[in-house]
Amino acid sequence: MRQIAETSLEAYEYLKKSGVLTKRQQEVYEALCVLGRATSKQVAKYLKKPLNAISGRFTELRNAGLIKIVDRIKEEGSRTFLRVYEISRKDVR
Repeated sequence: MRQIAETSLEAYEYLKKSGVLTKRQQEVYEALCVLGRATSKQVAKYLKKPLNAISGRFTELRNAGLIKIVDRIKEEGSRTFLRVYEISRKDVR
C-alpha cells in the first residue's frame, strides 16, 4: 500500500467529521486514499463489496470534485476500458 499524503488525510478527516459524505461515499473515498489510483473494480474488491453497490458513489464523488478520472486502462481479456480514479488534491474546506 502507498503512503497517504497528509493533505489527503486532513481532507478526509474534515469530510468524515462534517457529515458531508454518506457512509458508502466515505468508504470509496477512504479506499482511494489508501489505494491511490484505482478502478472501480479494484475499489470494490478492496472493500469486498459488489461493484453495483459502490459504482454510483464514483459519479457522486466526481461531481462533488472530490475524485477525478486520471486514466483509462483496457480490462484484461476484454474490449472494455476502465476508468482510473484518484483523490482530487483541491482543498475541500
